[in-house]
Amino acid sequence: MIHPKPMAIMVVGSGPEALLRGPDGPNEHAARRLARALALPHRPIADPGSPDRQLQQLQASGAGWMASLPLDPGQALPDGSTWAEALGAWCQPTLVIVGAQQLSSGAAASTTALLRQWRVPLLGLVQWGGAWKADVRRRDGLPWLGRLEEGPAGEGSEATSELVGLLRQRWPLLDLPVPS
Repeated sequence: MIHPKPMAIMVVGSGPEALLRGPDGPNEHAARRLARALALPHRPIADPGSPDRQLQQLQASGAGWMASLPLDPGQALPDGSTWAEALGAWCQPTLVIVGAQQLSSGAAASTTALLRQWRVPLLGLVQWGGAWKADVRRRDGLPWLGRLEEGPAGEGSEATSELVGLLRQRWPLLDLPVPS
C-alpha cells in the first residue's frame, strides 16, 4: 500500500541547542544522509521561532521532503509554544535522532514521551554513532529503528540501507490525514 501523502519527515533531537544546530550537528547530518538515501529534498528551517509558519511552508508544496529541527522540540519559544505542540497539531511525521553519548541519559525516553503527549506521528528513534546494542535497545521499549554511523563511512552503509527500508515500511502505517 502506498500512503496517499508524500513522505515528509521532520528530524529532531533533544538536549543543548549546540548539539542540534548547524551543519555539524547529528540531526543535520542524519537528515541530509537520509534525505539523499530516500531521494527527498532536504529543506531548511529558516525561522525556528515560528513553527506554524515553517510547517505551513514545508507542507505547502505537497511534495516530499526532510528537514532537521535545529533546537529541542520541547524548548519553549518566546510565545510560550513548542515545536512538539506544533508537530502534533500539524500531524507532522517525526524521526528522533539520539546521539550515542545520550544513551545513558533519559533523552530517548523523555523525547518519545513528549512527542507522544502531543500526538506527533512518531516514525521511530535512530541512534547516531556508537555501538549498536540491540538487546539493550529492545529492553527500553522505545520504537528504535536502528543506528546511523558517523562520518563518510556511514553514507552508503548497510545500516543506512536497512534504516531507509524500515522508514519506507513504516510510512504507510502512519495514521495521517489524507489531503483533500
